[in-house]
Amino acid sequence: MPKEYPIKKFLGTGNYLARMTFAPNRKKYRTSMKVTIEIFDGRNRDVVLECTNIAHVGGKILNFYKERTGLDLEMRRFARWFIDYLVEVNIEPPEMEKLIRDLNRLLKKYSHEIE
Repeated sequence: MPKEYPIKKFLGTGNYLARMTFAPNRKKYRTSMKVTIEIFDGRNRDVVLECTNIAHVGGKILNFYKERTGLDLEMRRFARWFIDYLVEVNIEPPEMEKLIRDLNRLLKKYSHEIE
């Protein structure tokens, strides 16, 4: 049976919750992490985002946040939320500065793939 990951409040938004599902036996952060992100609007699943690397995770969440709230999501705030989630599901997270560097570098590289 697949591991059930927690549903957490989504970056301070009122109605949105999110669950991230990682590859089985994932123990440590990698930039090439495959992640499925489910975003719920209240009790209803609203969006499923399939991501093949950390740039997709960051880019798709940043785009979703802007589309739904009309605001830009600060990279540091996203990084803190992501790191906290990794810790909760027992995946060794990177240092915040490393995650932010990875995101900035890879978002530029993969920007054409992120919608």
